[in-house]
Amino acid sequence: MKVKYIAYDSLGVKSMCTQVKTSDTTITIDPGVSIETDSYPVPKEKREKLVEQYHDKIKKSCEKSEFIIISHYHYDHHLLDIDFYKDKKLIVKDPEKNINQNQRKRGLELMKYITGEIDGIGYGDDHVFMYGAETVIWVSEPMWHGKKNTKLGYVLMLEITDSQKRFLYSSDLSGVCEREQAQSIISRKPDILVLDGFPTYLLGYVSSYKNLKSSIENINLILEKTECETYILDHHLLRDYRFQQIYYEVYEKAKELGKNVLTAAEAQGKKPMVLEGYAQNGPTKWKNWDNLTFEKLDEMIKNAKKKK
Repeated sequence: MKVKYIAYDSLGVKSMCTQVKTSDTTITIDPGVSIETDSYPVPKEKREKLVEQYHDKIKKSCEKSEFIIISHYHYDHHLLDIDFYKDKKLIVKDPEKNINQNQRKRGLELMKYITGEIDGIGYGDDHVFMYGAETVIWVSEPMWHGKKNTKLGYVLMLEITDSQKRFLYSSDLSGVCEREQAQSIISRKPDILVLDGFPTYLLGYVSSYKNLKSSIENINLILEKTECETYILDHHLLRDYRFQQIYYEVYEKAKELGKNVLTAAEAQGKKPMVLEGYAQNGPTKWKNWDNLTFEKLDEMIKNAKKKK
């Protein structure tokens, strides 16, 4: 098995696009890309060019793939670009069941768009697909896009296995906020694990410190209970140049356990774009910060409760 991290936030774009090549087939997961927000410390013109650059990389990955998988219908995970899907086999989130209104609209729009252009389609929700001599694609039941009952709806986590490796892709769990999500990941016993981190750039707006603490505790539990050769931690978290300090307890736990937690950029031998941009252009809306310990988190949660 070969895994390629095609487009990720640590590379400068909103995306989690990944290519997995097994002995039987090649699969592109979540072929979508969007521009980073203004809090990202890179000039808008460069952010726009990065979207164009990685759109082309995603297109090339799809061209080389037999399967396309779509975990949910946000535009950093799928796009209406027929070049991504033409003559491909698709496994997608059911666009009508366990889905919020926004994603339902986008999912049905995609179904209409690709009609007559693809080689076949299956709804992935809570299904297993077997292909060739060795390849098995396991797709989870719909999982919350963050905390329970979030208005963002559901996503599908997925696993691809062959005789060599077990690759697990979390999709947008928004940092594994729920303990049940962490336990599901642990139960799969992955060799390669891709996790999306918590949307820390939205803290105090739509993301709470209480949920951030849950995310950190759950990721630490995953680190304790799994033996992956590779841990990729990226996506929402890598929109924030404070990520190493905010996830301080995670990186300390990884160090304690002798496990290497990497961004997709670091897995390719590159510096995360958000840190590169910060070094070149300075801070955006976040001026001062420090290592966020559990003690400091508890204090923030206590203060937030007082304000309600």
